[in-house]
Amino acid sequence: MFKRIFAILLAALMLLPLAACGESTETPDVTTDGATGTDTEAATEFFPNVEKQDYEGETFQMIGIRDAGVWVYGEDPTAANVNVLNDTLYEMNTTVEEYLSINIAYEYVHHTTGASVIFEAVQPSVMAGDDTYQLCILPAYRNVASFVTQDCVMDLYDLNDYIDLDQPYWMQDYNEMLSYHGMQFTATGSIALSTYRFAFVTMFNKVDFDDKKVPYLYEAVNNGEWTLDFQAALAEDFYQDLNGNGKKDEGDFFGLITSPYISTDPYWASCDLSLVEKNADGEYAYVLDTARLSNVADKVLRLLYESGTLVYPHTGADAEQDDIRIAFARGDGAMCTTRLVAAEMGDIRNMEDAYGIVPMPKLSKEQADYKTYVQDQVSCFGISAAIGDETRQEQLAATLEAMSYYSYNIVRPAYYDSVLSLRFMQDPQSRDVLNTMFDSISFDFVYATSTAGIRDTLRGIISQPNAPVASSSKQWERQVQSAIRSQEKAFDRLLSSGN
Repeated sequence: MFKRIFAILLAALMLLPLAACGESTETPDVTTDGATGTDTEAATEFFPNVEKQDYEGETFQMIGIRDAGVWVYGEDPTAANVNVLNDTLYEMNTTVEEYLSINIAYEYVHHTTGASVIFEAVQPSVMAGDDTYQLCILPAYRNVASFVTQDCVMDLYDLNDYIDLDQPYWMQDYNEMLSYHGMQFTATGSIALSTYRFAFVTMFNKVDFDDKKVPYLYEAVNNGEWTLDFQAALAEDFYQDLNGNGKKDEGDFFGLITSPYISTDPYWASCDLSLVEKNADGEYAYVLDTARLSNVADKVLRLLYESGTLVYPHTGADAEQDDIRIAFARGDGAMCTTRLVAAEMGDIRNMEDAYGIVPMPKLSKEQADYKTYVQDQVSCFGISAAIGDETRQEQLAATLEAMSYYSYNIVRPAYYDSVLSLRFMQDPQSRDVLNTMFDSISFDFVYATSTAGIRDTLRGIISQPNAPVASSSKQWERQVQSAIRSQEKAFDRLLSSGN
């Protein structure tokens, strides 16, 4: 009964307007001249719930939309393919294979517009009882709700003798939001490089800060002063009208470089704007504080349009993220809002100036913690519900647990030390900053289950400098509340019928 209620809740929220997130046009530059820098001995042969096994060479098939070599699965390295991520992922895969005596296979599904291609590939086979695909790698914003509502993935709690979701290599905030009355169908964490790469951050140019004798942003972060108002004041202070035309346009030097599209998404988390939370009974409840939303919108509008900020418009497929990164690497601004994956790109890696990375600013000093938003393309993992054999279910659960554990011990250190090395990781504070950001990742039920129409509303408000924030959010609130109330009636009917 609870599973059906949970599925209908997901389906209900999916009825709200969706706005697809375009795939990034960026191609990570992950080629290095050296070794991976990992120490496999750090990954011991014991971890919770899974002892060394001999599964007699069983082959387990994964399916995902990410290219092999840079996300989850690594191909056999060759002399012509010196890729630190591929080699490290291959090391993780082979370590798991040897530990459990299995073979891991990966099928890459190409997609051009929507990441729902995984659901379209897997769902028919699951409905037919075909277990061709056993481990499903799902972009959260297009697949999690579909897979759960269509009974495509297993309840991971049924496999808790092998999967220990309380371990630090699983994302605890995701677990809290996506579990429901003792059930959870997908999980994410260190097994998904996207939980690191798609985290939104603020980059700052240390040379610009030195020239202006402004303390590095670490100080403001540590003092609890790193807020939207603080960043707006800095952006205005850094701005210079280099072309002398009296306008803030390209050719000037800016305090901040950003965009009004996906670069506004992280403010939901960083400013502690919750949309859905669990109540005391463990049920989901709509909790958006519209007054706080209006306050956040006003401050972000000031930051983007009344401070020394260069704002790149959205141009499709999130291409403005490339514009932001290129402009920052070129030296056009002191700060930028971007995803951590930007640090992998050649123009950032080859910057002459040193740079630093800090979390996104919070709303005010009174807000207790900094919170990190991971773009909703983050990969989540599920086990196909078509696996009927209990022994095979347990083997798959052990495989998923082992991959997550060894990703934490092999892939994450290599990502820190080899991919994010050079100027950023040479900063002794950088590793602590990264760890703090990853420990503070915040998942809202809404943007973890493809109900993007709710969250994307902030984009529409911020893209218009003179938008009526209060009236827009009030009208939107009424629409959302109405949709939720209508679905609550459906829940009541299910409960009363005993289904």
